Amino acid sequence: MNIINRGQIVIFPTKHFEAWAIQHSKEELYFTENPEPSVYLIEEEFWEDELVLEKYRKKIIKRECAEICSEEEKWPIIKNNEQFRYYFKAHLGIMVIDLLDNDLISEGIDL
Repeated sequence: MNIINRGQIVIFPTKHFEAWAIQHSKEELYFTENPEPSVYLIEEEFWEDELVLEKYRKKIIKRECAEICSEEEKWPIIKNNEQFRYYFKAHLGIMVIDLLDNDLISEGIDL
């Protein structure tokens, strides 16, 4: 077990994001009452959640929306943290613990 030198932003879709996703996906989507979150690793220590969310908001939106629809012009327009929270619930934390003994493997993706 290892403590990793990262914090995290855990993102859950809201009903508003789910409604948008169902309208714009070419695949049949099914959202449960407790949808699976996405976890984004960030700097280990931070003081202001709002500033961190502001810093990473565009990357998160890009990743979450691209999973549903590749046409950016169809993505929701999200210009601030308040609008972001309309589509996503975000939980931020500073502790990441790896419970496995094997090495982490990183798969780079362009955002």
